[in-house]
Amino acid sequence: MTQPHDRTFKTILIILGVILVLLFLAIYFWQPSQNSDYFFKYNGFQFQQDQNGYKLTLYINNQNVPAIVHLREDPRTLENIPVEGNVQVLRTKQQIYVTLDPYANLTGKTTIGALEIDAILDNPYLFSIPVSSAFTVPFANATVKTCADVNATEGVILLQTGEETLIRETQGCITVQGVTEEDIIRASDRLIYTLLKIMDP
Repeated sequence: MTQPHDRTFKTILIILGVILVLLFLAIYFWQPSQNSDYFFKYNGFQFQQDQNGYKLTLYINNQNVPAIVHLREDPRTLENIPVEGNVQVLRTKQQIYVTLDPYANLTGKTTIGALEIDAILDNPYLFSIPVSSAFTVPFANATVKTCADVNATEGVILLQTGEETLIRETQGCITVQGVTEEDIIRASDRLIYTLLKIMDP
């Protein structure tokens, strides 16, 4: 004959079991939604948001070692930036110059865009193309490079402000243009995502 305290003990065990199952289900379904802002897939690539921006791991050019790429901008927020022409022409260059007008009143913010481009193109596990800075006109004994200097081995990326945020390839020269300097940074990341074939032109 079952004792009352045995029934009570079994009831408590059942209740505890149900609570544990419900707790497990709650954690299982709640956790992904909490992390969805920090982990997401974009065009088949896994992104992770961290304090430096957005991180992804990818293999390129048949490298055995993965490259960890950090960019400031979420690719989903850059889809409205048009890419005109064939920016992939940069892949064929042996040297790339990122140039700007020293008299255009641009600040260090634009330099961030240049550094983003440099970090990817010069990365030995990605493109391994040397990148140097330049100006469009003589200034402080710096190298002078304009779109007219593009040739079979040298590429030029011009950073500038304008009426529209866009990326445009013209006769091998790449213009990265933003309405503001913050937009130049955004457009620089748009160029990088396009070169990595993470985003379509």
